[in-house]
This record gives sequence, C-alpha cells and structure tokens, in this order.
Amino acid sequence: MTVSHASVPPDIGWNALIAEWAAGLFMAPLSAAAVTSYRDGLGATFLDILGDERQCEAGARWMQRALMMETSCTTVAGKLAATFTVMFDGVSGHRTVSLYESAHVSASGRLFQSPVSDMHLLLRQADMSIDDTCHEPPDHLSIELALWARLMRAGAGRHAQTAAVYHHLMAWVPRFADQCRDADDTGFYAGAAKVLTDFLAGQLGAFQAVSRGPLLRPMPDVQRPE
Repeated sequence: MTVSHASVPPDIGWNALIAEWAAGLFMAPLSAAAVTSYRDGLGATFLDILGDERQCEAGARWMQRALMMETSCTTVAGKLAATFTVMFDGVSGHRTVSLYESAHVSASGRLFQSPVSDMHLLLRQADMSIDDTCHEPPDHLSIELALWARLMRAGAGRHAQTAAVYHHLMAWVPRFADQCRDADDTGFYAGAAKVLTDFLAGQLGAFQAVSRGPLLRPMPDVQRPE
C-alpha cells in the first residue's frame, strides 16, 4: 500500500516531519552544508517555523543561537561535530549522554535491556527493519523516532502501535533532554532535545485514548513518495 502526502492529514504530516528531522539530528553530526542550510536556507526556514510554534519556540531559539556562534559555517560544523562526539559517543565518561532508551529506564543503567526486545517487536509488527549499514540497537533515539514517524504516516490503522512507540519515547526523552542541557556547551543539541521534549509533551492528548490498546497486526508495506 502506498500512502501519498495528500492522503496524510496536514497535522499528522507535520508531526511526522518533526520526528524524522529529530531522528536525523541525533544519528550523526551535521555537515558544513547542513549548517549553511540551517543558517540561510531551507533549514533556516524550518527552524523559523518551529520557533513560531509556541511549544517549540525556546529550543528552536537555542539552536539558532548556536548556529551563529562563529562566522564560518565550516567552523560551526566542526564545533558541533566535536560536541556530538563528546556528548553521545562515550568519550566524556560519566558526562556522556546516552542515545539509548535502555540506559535511561533500566535500574542498572546498562544497554541492551528490555527496550531492545520491545523495539524489535514493534519494528517487526510495522514491517520495518534496520538498514544493514546501521549498527545501532533498535532502542536508539533516532530509530525510535523514525519508527514513530513511519507509523504516524501510515494512518489510523496503526494507532495502537504509534501510541506504543510514543510512550517509549516519553519514558526517557525528558530525562535525556535534561542531561543534554547540562552537557551541551553550544546549546544546539540541548535545544534540539528541548524541541523534541516539548513537542512530545504537546502530543500527549492525541495518544492517551489508545495508550493501553493492544498492538495491531501489521498492514502492508508503506512506501513514502520520492
């Protein structure tokens, strides 16, 4: 089954776009070209629109300020890449901010705990798999966000699965955002995490009704248009 943008309600399409955008930010550092776009291109327009959304305004402004910390886009990209490495790649010891749900919700703080098997199940039921080039476990923030976006775009038939992923995110992303705020000297990733947390909080009402419903059987594969 193919779902076109025209068949997706505008608010759902926008919500999925925000989830996809955040998934990309937390998967890898920005390139100099991406920084250029965020300063004076389509990326800048996107951040301006986010800034006009009351629930996302503060985080978007933090990101915009961080993008202008140096004149050169290449220099900014280098500083943001260094921040990404220090915060998320485990090189700063106890100040590392984990991108994995297991580290935030398990009593031991260890990786590869129950959220991994939960997300494996949700991925299978959504007829999705992790690309062979990605070596991250399925409870990585970007993978959870990508799955959530995919399910939102799939429509009403996937409400229970969409809510299940949403509640996985709500269980740990607010704590993750607090840690980003404490660890990020640039404000860029702290801002992105705040945007995500405030956006998730704004979605709460939409998922309360189906939060405890059973997972649905998978629908036929959904392909996004080119």
